[in-house]
Amino acid sequence: MKLPNPPKLVRFMLYHIANGLAIGCAFLFGMIWFDVWGLGTMLETDSTGIATFILFFQTSMTFGAISMGIAVMNLGEEDD
Repeated sequence: MKLPNPPKLVRFMLYHIANGLAIGCAFLFGMIWFDVWGLGTMLETDSTGIATFILFFQTSMTFGAISMGIAVMNLGEEDD
C-alpha cells in the first residue's frame, strides 16, 4: 500500500520545521559542549534525564516555530 504524497504546502511546512529542529538541537549541543553558563555541568547532575529532554524539546520547538514563521512570512517575496 502506497501512502499519498502530502500537499505541497504541508511538505513546505514540515521541511522548514525539521530545519528549525535540527538547528535548535545543534545550537543546544554547542551550548552544552562548551558549558555556556554552566549548562553542561547542571545537566550532568540530573540522573533522570528529564531536564535534558525538556530543554531539548523546548529549544527545538522554539527554533522550529521560528524557522516555519520566517518561511511563511517570506512566501509572498519574489526575487528581483
